[in-house]
Amino acid sequence: MKTNPRSILWICIGALGLIVVSVGVFFWSGNPRSIPDKFPTLSSNTTPEASPSPTYPTSAVIDPLAEAIVSPQLPPVTYPSGSVGQACGVNEFPPYHWYFNLDTDTWRSLKNNPFYPIDGSQKVLEVGCNAALTSHLYSINPYLWGAQDEKRVANRAFSFIVIDNPLTFERIFTDPAGDFARVQDALARPECHLSHHAESNWKLKETCHAAAILNYALITRFCFNDEYQNGYANGVQSRTHPYYSEENNPTPEQDRRMWIQLLEEAWVEEKCRSLDPNLNFHSELHAELRQQIQALQPKQYPRVNLATLIELAARLGDAAAALTAPTWDTKVYSDEGYKYGFLAGWFTNKFEPTDLFVKYPPTVDRLRGVLSLFSENLIGKGAKSFDIDHKALVQHLCTPPYYDQDNEQQEPSSCRTVVTELRQEDLHPTTLDLLATFEDVAMRLDVYE
Repeated sequence: MKTNPRSILWICIGALGLIVVSVGVFFWSGNPRSIPDKFPTLSSNTTPEASPSPTYPTSAVIDPLAEAIVSPQLPPVTYPSGSVGQACGVNEFPPYHWYFNLDTDTWRSLKNNPFYPIDGSQKVLEVGCNAALTSHLYSINPYLWGAQDEKRVANRAFSFIVIDNPLTFERIFTDPAGDFARVQDALARPECHLSHHAESNWKLKETCHAAAILNYALITRFCFNDEYQNGYANGVQSRTHPYYSEENNPTPEQDRRMWIQLLEEAWVEEKCRSLDPNLNFHSELHAELRQQIQALQPKQYPRVNLATLIELAARLGDAAAALTAPTWDTKVYSDEGYKYGFLAGWFTNKFEPTDLFVKYPPTVDRLRGVLSLFSENLIGKGAKSFDIDHKALVQHLCTPPYYDQDNEQQEPSSCRTVVTELRQEDLHPTTLDLLATFEDVAMRLDVYE
């Protein structure tokens, strides 16, 4: 049979093409995939040896059996059983700054990588670690998240004023969908519309769902970012967590704390991702709701602000909302529920919220101003009684670190020194009794000196 040269040529070309495609598939499948956006930002031209933290071991090692890179290890930090540090195995994590200086190839090959190299999720967010994070974060007040880690302004009144139904992450994440439905119900009824110039009406606490209003405001702040619009909780987190720079030679405890903070943030992100997107009041579905909220706030603030909902919750009688106060930027319309709740009678020109809420160093004037809190019978606005956790208050007053922008280099006075100075004054017998109560608590807690 006569062979057609043109047919032979096309058969050869086709065979050659199959070979090229096969080789290409082989090499493509043998290369790692590109890093998803979820992965931490990594440098493409920095190696672990090129920029180690000054206090860290300077090089990784190659494990010939696992054919993977093992990071340098810091001295272990002791964590209680069941804590986040222990349950999540953070002592096995690489040094924080060393890790975030890795080049991509080293990062993919790292044996103790806290992230999965395939999808970028945190491998430690599994059953045991997640349970520890839930137990840990559920007990934390969102306004105090990270406050124990640095000298920052924070509303620490939440830690020593005892209220029913205290504000915690557990409270705001227990029933977000139900809380949103209750907010919609409240704003659909005119009697619940207490605008910025209206009187408080705490009798409406239950019927107008005051607690749900505060819960939903904070869910929106953490998960749908009313003020920040930067993705999950980024704006809030940047102000609630410390960062220890590489140049400051962080201790192993500080290094591990930065990892734990990332785990906490990842937990909040996962909680937020689990929510129905229709809960976002920025959605087109909720234009009427936004108009109702905006009608409650001062005219000079044309944009819907979450402080409006927080103030409304305080006006309607939620005790946690009544403890909110501006602590970092009073130039913007911020949370000021303290003006409208059961503590409103406390605050005069002489006694501003920051005098109590912010952790300033002890002084004679400061101690004199808060001694009344050591009374057994405290009465708030509307004859509402409340309790003070005296131990927490003394810790607040007598233990560093303190927030003091103007005198950061000055050694703070001890509470003993301040009490000795105050006793030089001609004090009323009632004041002397309160001072004795304060001294007794401070000495029992071993924070008096």
